[in-house]
Amino acid sequence: MTVTPNTPGQLSQEQRHKLKQLWSLVLELLDPVHNRNNNLETTASAYTPKLVESLHQKTTPSRSELKALRNEINDLSPDTFFEYLLNTTRQESPDRLLLRFLKARKWDVGKSFAMFVHALVWRNQRLNVDETVVANTELKALQESRETSDPQKAKLSHGFLEQLRTGKCFMHGTDRVGRPIVVLQGRLHRSMEKNEVLNRGILHMIEAARLVLVPPVEGVTAIFDMTGFSVSNMEYAAAKFLIECSQTGYPEFLGVLLIHNAPWAFSGIWKTMKRWIEPEIASRIHFTYTTAELEKFIAPERLVQELHGKENWSFEFVEPIEGENAKMEDTATRDVIYAERRSIGTELLNATSEWIKAKTPEELDKANSRREAAIVNLHLNYWTLDPYVRGRNLLDRTGVIQEGGKIDFYPNPNSKSQQNSNTVR
Repeated sequence: MTVTPNTPGQLSQEQRHKLKQLWSLVLELLDPVHNRNNNLETTASAYTPKLVESLHQKTTPSRSELKALRNEINDLSPDTFFEYLLNTTRQESPDRLLLRFLKARKWDVGKSFAMFVHALVWRNQRLNVDETVVANTELKALQESRETSDPQKAKLSHGFLEQLRTGKCFMHGTDRVGRPIVVLQGRLHRSMEKNEVLNRGILHMIEAARLVLVPPVEGVTAIFDMTGFSVSNMEYAAAKFLIECSQTGYPEFLGVLLIHNAPWAFSGIWKTMKRWIEPEIASRIHFTYTTAELEKFIAPERLVQELHGKENWSFEFVEPIEGENAKMEDTATRDVIYAERRSIGTELLNATSEWIKAKTPEELDKANSRREAAIVNLHLNYWTLDPYVRGRNLLDRTGVIQEGGKIDFYPNPNSKSQQNSNTVR
């Protein structure tokens, strides 16, 4: 198994050309943001005749595709879209982000651009992930679960926490190529759970997993352990939402899915579900029934005992701690850091414009240096901003995610982050 490179330096000349074409369309969309000399308003619609012209120059969009794009962004300003881009990118390189869309659409620039735009609107506007998931902390859920004045909110918050506490879905360790491992234990699922709770849990896990993707690794290895699972408990709505996330909002997020010990009755369900899944995604799904089959993807010493592996590790949930999100209350500092993020983002757009226009090796080297510096600074800026915009989660409390964005998939169990915490089996 190999992980496809996702950095410009490891791309073919044709792939690099496609990346530049996609970036040129993004720059056109954001032209008023980085090209202030044009006296264009950043509050006007992002859908402009010049963008349509650029699309026709680089792709062959149909009328229906242009109509869909117009409907998507007609009411969006370039400035708003710029914020969507900064928020969605988080700690990652924007190049890596764009390359996922190119790969998901087989390097078709027009289709990749349409998918990219739709994904940013879907994540930031339709689902408002940063507010409803990233900043909607586990600690807040704990506090709301104890609130007697609003029983419905308390019930939903309790349900969300139970998804985490029981270990129904947890993240631990890496597979043979360094991808984070996410395990879903089907036997722990209880039917009739609110879709709102299930969807929040799905997005919570995805956004947490994105933070631990260390280049050049792409995607996660997910294991759906169906041992003891009753197919009558199958949640079709949640399954559809998870597929939507994989195919709409987070392309290339799924590296491989191992459906382990599926009962015979699941075959009928799988026939139905497979119709919802794009062929490329379906090709990453494998059925496993033995430990040896799992070990093709995960080394025995990295496979947890729950799955009959040799790693002496078992899931524990560390309860949220009062005060762990104190910096999120300091909105003044947050705004200063975010203003720096916008400035770095604008520098990246300007450097990218030079990178695309470069005609000599000297111009290209200069533009590359500017871009690389901006991408590094954007990464560092995110981890400075992180405690002001994101609630701490289990990975923070157990030392997987450490200060400054250091990632340790196998932290010392006696680390300081865990010594003063209350654990629940």
